Amino acid sequence: MVKKQLNKKELYTPIINAFKETTNLTDISNRLSISKQNLNNYLHNLTEKGYLVHKGKGWYELTEKSKLSTKYDEFLPKDFIRGHAYVWNIKLPKEIKHWDKRIEILKSKGINFNLVGALRDIPRIKILNRKIWLCKDHLRIFDKKDSSYYGSNSIEARTKALNEVFLIVGALERKLGVLIRPLDIEWKKEHYALIKNDLAIENNRKGVIMRISDELGEWLLVDDSLEKGGELENVGKKSFIINPKMQKWWNENKETNFEVTPKFLMEAIKNLVQIQITKDNEIKELRQDLNYVAQNQISHVRLIEKASKVMDKLDKKLSKDKPRITKDKFQRTLF
Repeated sequence: MVKKQLNKKELYTPIINAFKETTNLTDISNRLSISKQNLNNYLHNLTEKGYLVHKGKGWYELTEKSKLSTKYDEFLPKDFIRGHAYVWNIKLPKEIKHWDKRIEILKSKGINFNLVGALRDIPRIKILNRKIWLCKDHLRIFDKKDSSYYGSNSIEARTKALNEVFLIVGALERKLGVLIRPLDIEWKKEHYALIKNDLAIENNRKGVIMRISDELGEWLLVDDSLEKGGELENVGKKSFIINPKMQKWWNENKETNFEVTPKFLMEAIKNLVQIQITKDNEIKELRQDLNYVAQNQISHVRLIEKASKVMDKLDKKLSKDKPRITKDKFQRTLF
């Protein structure tokens, strides 16, 4: 399998998060699809910056600094995207037998579970530190609160979250001894945030919690969940669709130093309207001049036609009065 080389800035946080679940470097290398040599380079940098401590050959552990920095990372660039707060529904295939007896099967296998839901009849188990509801016709998977999936846009972040779903389902299949794939996934909940965002940082500094809603509910917020890290966050059912548009709007405004304000746009539109009015007036005057020339041209044509008719009459009259010439044997006689 060819391993995909990720952007260097994207790797540090996934590596730190991976160490929260395992210290096995081979597992981390496979999970992040990077070579062991590249992983060693990142481990060296993380150790120098105080996020890891080298305990021995091939043995690293997280420091207190990395444990406290659960969601925020100094390596990531401004306005990078963090996907988080995922809840997935996975439709179960009809071919699974004895699913209606899953509680008895969990007991027989010695798998710990709790009963949840309004009627307390849905078994909930934990896989890879995620809570999974074993519902009648689907699985509901709740991601960890401190899980983060970074990318340059929401598509990249969601793709990384999808890869994590495959790992979770694979572990669940092995634990239950049942085949759930191919997966039919519904994204029930997802948040996408611009990290290290200047607007969010300023609001956090002032202690302002901003929440914006429309008729469909809350869709944008700024809070201090990242300990003054500064996140401008899209939430709600349309967050995956809205986030790229908001990211584009923010970055384009940054390029113009936010000079393209509503007032700026109104002034620009006003100037364009004035230019259009001036051009319309010029075109109107030009049309009037052309009409005038056309009218004069018509008059000239009529005068020429009249003159031509007069000339024709004059020519006919001259033709009648013109002397006739005859010829005989001896002379030419003028009549």
